[in-house]
Amino acid sequence: MESRVIAFIVIAFVIGSTIGYALTYMQVESLKSQLKELEKASKDVTELHKQLEKLKRENESLRKENEELKAKLSFNYVETIKSRGKLIVGTSADWPPFEYIGKDGKFAGIDIEIAKRIAQELGVELEIKDMKFAALIEALKNGQVDIIIADITPTAEREQQIDFSIPYYFSKGYAVLTVKDKNLNSIEDLYGKKIGVQLGTIQQDWAEENLKDKAEIITYNKVYPDMIFVLKRGDVDAIIVGDLIADVLIKKDPELKIAFYAGAATVGGAVGLPEDAEDLKYVVNMVIESLLEKGEMKKIFDSEIDKWLSET
Repeated sequence: MESRVIAFIVIAFVIGSTIGYALTYMQVESLKSQLKELEKASKDVTELHKQLEKLKRENESLRKENEELKAKLSFNYVETIKSRGKLIVGTSADWPPFEYIGKDGKFAGIDIEIAKRIAQELGVELEIKDMKFAALIEALKNGQVDIIIADITPTAEREQQIDFSIPYYFSKGYAVLTVKDKNLNSIEDLYGKKIGVQLGTIQQDWAEENLKDKAEIITYNKVYPDMIFVLKRGDVDAIIVGDLIADVLIKKDPELKIAFYAGAATVGGAVGLPEDAEDLKYVVNMVIESLLEKGEMKKIFDSEIDKWLSET
């Protein structure tokens, strides 16, 4: 009887110890599982915090863009110009008869006359800023000038940076200008030759697209008198300029001739404006439309061409 009791006690002790160990193991595994879940939750919280910070930055950026857009939309170019009392116009005065400096030292030309009419419509004085043609668009974008007018042709690339008025004339193509004893009749005749173009112009774009690796293209900042001088001196075989300026140049200088026209008929000149200046664009377009409809634009062209040709 006593031995049975002892055996029972031993068995009970073993069973109790086993159950106790089992409970401890289960608790440890549960704690491990909870710990893993906490670690995962911590990582999730960290990631959510990062996303929240990112959203905050994006929201702040959108807020600033919205404020800038509101400022642009509320900015009144016309009122700003009127309150200043002058229209600041950027040009490159080396492209007669559109813009040049006359014998009296004053700015003259077709574009200058158009600028005068725009200033008159606004009821303000006119201030001309002369600069390199290639610098005009940046000057407009940076707010150094209100508009730019320099026989500028609207192109897809330029329209990504600035806006344009309606055109005030159309062009029949790019004129290949040379001296009379040169025998140049086609694009192929330009191969292997030295060709002068003005920096930043559509004529430069055309030359680089059609004559690249076939001719030596030399860029200049000023057409008149710089490019005419190097052409006559023989530094280049031909220069490529606008059709209208070429017509005037050959009348001015009998040693020159238009060899042929390259490219296709296109829009000639338009006034360059800031992208968001709708109020100013309206005024400029109204002036150009009025000049065209009344025949005043043709008179300006004829008068300014004659004026420049008469200068010695």
